[in-house]
Amino acid sequence: MSASGFDAPEVPLPPVQIAMLDPGTLARLFDDLGRDAELVSVQVRAPGSARGEAAPPSLEEARARLEAGTIQGLQLRYRLGPTLWCDTLLRTPAGVRLVRIEQPAR
Repeated sequence: MSASGFDAPEVPLPPVQIAMLDPGTLARLFDDLGRDAELVSVQVRAPGSARGEAAPPSLEEARARLEAGTIQGLQLRYRLGPTLWCDTLLRTPAGVRLVRIEQPAR
């Protein structure tokens, strides 16, 4: 029996990448995504809210709102080549934190 109490096979987790982004790097990220990626979804987290918005914003609107500080964070799912990625961008006192993970193929 495993440590969790279940007899399930262990599934390897994909590596997680974490970085703090300065304004220039954040701008390059959005420029690269707008030019090279196929956007799958945008989810927004506004300050003080437990849930995102009903209608997702465009990539450009999400970028403007994150840079202006009117949202707490956002999650971007996108395809770049054959790979599906999920980027979570969170505003912190030190800047914007990026948490990136490769999504499993379906």
